[in-house]
Amino acid sequence: MWSFRALTYDISKKHNFFMKAALIWTFNDFPAYEMISSWNTHEKLVCSYCMENSKAFTLTNDSKTSFFHCHKRFLPTDHKYRKNKKDFFVGRVEIDVAPQLLLGEELYDVMS
Repeated sequence: MWSFRALTYDISKKHNFFMKAALIWTFNDFPAYEMISSWNTHEKLVCSYCMENSKAFTLTNDSKTSFFHCHKRFLPTDHKYRKNKKDFFVGRVEIDVAPQLLLGEELYDVMS
């Protein structure tokens, strides 16, 4: 929407101008999210927070994308579940940190 300009009439100033629009917030499911943002929600880049730092992997038998072991890195570094190998399927200690959230111009540069 931002790249499209619509000719609009301002009644208070009595002149035309080109209006740009930006969508700030939405609450929707992944298919709608993909349609609104043009972000691929079917592959490893489904998470708009992680983007290319996603730890998603492809299952060997059916070629589906899995995000099963990606979430412990969002816990605080001293959280007990980061070191818990027994109660998680992978059985490894999480040493990675969560990706940094992009703000303002950083996000604009990535998306354009």
